[in-house]
Amino acid sequence: MNPGNNVKGKTTSNREFFKSAFGAALAILCGLLLWSAPMGEPWVNASYDYLFRFGARAVTNKVVLVLMDNEAYAHSGQARRQPVWDRGLHAELLNTLAKDGCPLVIFDSFFRELRDPAKDTALAEALGAQLCVVLMAEQADVAHPDLVTARPILPAERFLNAAGTNNWGVAWLHPDLDAVVRRHWPFPAPGPYDSLAWTAARLAGAKLNITPQRQWLRYYGPEGAWKSLSYPFAFTQATGYFRDKIVFIGNKPKTSLPDDEADEFRTPYTRWTLESSGGVEILATEFLNLVNGEWLRRLPWPLELLLLIATGLLLGAGLNLVRPAAAFGLAGGAALALTLGAVSFSHFSNFWFPWLVIVGGQVPCALGWSLLSTARIRRGVEVPARALGPTGTVAVTQVPETPDYELFDPPFGEGGFGKVWLVRNAIGEWQALKAVYQSKFGKLTGPYEAEFKGIERYKPVSEKHPGLLRIDFVSRMKPAGYFYYVMELGDGRTADWQKNPVTYKPWDLTYSRELARSGRVPVIECVRVGSALAESLDFLHRQRLTHRDIKPSNVIFVNGQPKLADVGMVSDIRAPDQIHTYVGTPGFMPPPPEPPGTVAADLYALGMLLYVISSGSEPDFFPGLSTTLMERTGHAEFICLNAIILKACQPDSARRYASAAEMNAALKEAHRAMGHDTMEIA
Repeated sequence: MNPGNNVKGKTTSNREFFKSAFGAALAILCGLLLWSAPMGEPWVNASYDYLFRFGARAVTNKVVLVLMDNEAYAHSGQARRQPVWDRGLHAELLNTLAKDGCPLVIFDSFFRELRDPAKDTALAEALGAQLCVVLMAEQADVAHPDLVTARPILPAERFLNAAGTNNWGVAWLHPDLDAVVRRHWPFPAPGPYDSLAWTAARLAGAKLNITPQRQWLRYYGPEGAWKSLSYPFAFTQATGYFRDKIVFIGNKPKTSLPDDEADEFRTPYTRWTLESSGGVEILATEFLNLVNGEWLRRLPWPLELLLLIATGLLLGAGLNLVRPAAAFGLAGGAALALTLGAVSFSHFSNFWFPWLVIVGGQVPCALGWSLLSTARIRRGVEVPARALGPTGTVAVTQVPETPDYELFDPPFGEGGFGKVWLVRNAIGEWQALKAVYQSKFGKLTGPYEAEFKGIERYKPVSEKHPGLLRIDFVSRMKPAGYFYYVMELGDGRTADWQKNPVTYKPWDLTYSRELARSGRVPVIECVRVGSALAESLDFLHRQRLTHRDIKPSNVIFVNGQPKLADVGMVSDIRAPDQIHTYVGTPGFMPPPPEPPGTVAADLYALGMLLYVISSGSEPDFFPGLSTTLMERTGHAEFICLNAIILKACQPDSARRYASAAEMNAALKEAHRAMGHDTMEIA
């Protein structure tokens, strides 16, 4: 036996074991982080939402929604700005339902106080004529919906007595922070008092478990499991039409645009339809869930934990045992099988679990490690990957010759195309010097020259606005394959960096995130920074230039003033069809097919920057928000800022702000709404 072969075999075996063990640990850790940490909430929420992308259960219950919609308002001659619907019309509708023998009527309309004596009398009499009717109550404003001190606000006693003193329920919905309604209210249910859907289900004969349970909504498709009638058409149906139907009466929002009215809510379908739903539609969904016993439950957490550990082991270890092509195939097959299995499991049972944590988290993580480890073994360790240029050759990045500047090595920053040093000029001023290298672009000269032209275009305007990082000097393109430019220096992270210049690091917006709790810069500071950047961006755009790479690391503070930095990508404003180079930072560029490099794309990037620094999340999670975020920030202040972010980051560029000036005006208005007069940067 050859001892060398034995040692080599053991080494290979140990290496393969390490690959598989590390891959399994990485996949398990990825799954657990997404499953339990706030950063994973978008995956968990999307797991729920996409259950309904592939169909819904059929429902045999006969439910009709009579809606006070635009057509109904126009037909009755009423205006939406009026505080209530005409109670005389409600009385007339109820009399029609009573004549048909309608078994159950549910009102998602609040009769809090008496108004017109004649119409109130007619309404009370019509309520008393029903076989069974449930009236809406409201919940008093409280800090948290689960507080035991929460109390309902009941309808006027006259109407409640006519309907039946116990025939009421609170019409309340509790959306998640991304405004999607996923859970029954209260959560768990039942709570201190019954919801409108719970009371209606009880009166409909449903067998309800009074042990508090966590209930998630099962949706029945974008159009629901009911027939919708505009209010006036309820009077035109054939006699007996409502005899075997359960009727919900409620309002339909004026438009289907999300977030522009009070009584409208996002549902899982809003992800792909971009349309909201009225509150009465979600209440009807809750009612059908309770009557049919088909609301959704999460798997017990120990079972979910074991499932994530098992899939992490199988994926993380298994994909490392095969070749890259086979790993791709296995990963894709596993993702498809898990998707179909999760959707089918929830469709045919009453359970769901966050399957996208596996499909969107563990699978890519395990596949990425498999490919990376295989590539590193094939390549060896002679040249680290990050030292290679775009063509695979070693990038030559020598220290530039700067005869008029004292240069402090090593550089304090490095980007994709160059390095940045601290320098001191002939009169003792501290500045920053960035060298851009031809070798970073491989054999292509075009991008290198474009970088130089970007600096050339930017330098003349850099001195004309305080929000732009000023460039003082640009060298020629050197025969050695580089050029450099000298700019004003950002604030240091430490006060005494000048005593030891090599310790200097610039204070940028990324560092501000690091200092902030959970990476979330205070809302008021986000508004101030956003306003300053929008003003700078507006000036740049008026010079017919776009920045093309707005992100937290490219915002430098100089004497406390945020300034747009890293300006090598600055370009002339061009029409979208004239843009042929796609440059920028993924996540901060608008979604394709929209090209980057436009005014609209700069506004999108600024909006995404505000999302990142205010939420503590990365662009991949947009527009998801942590469930702890609203508890740790001023609710009203964050709502103001979030509305601006959502508009700036609209997928449709036509629905964004028309200009940086318009976005700046919105930020300043939000600043005033938060009770602040000045815009000084903290």
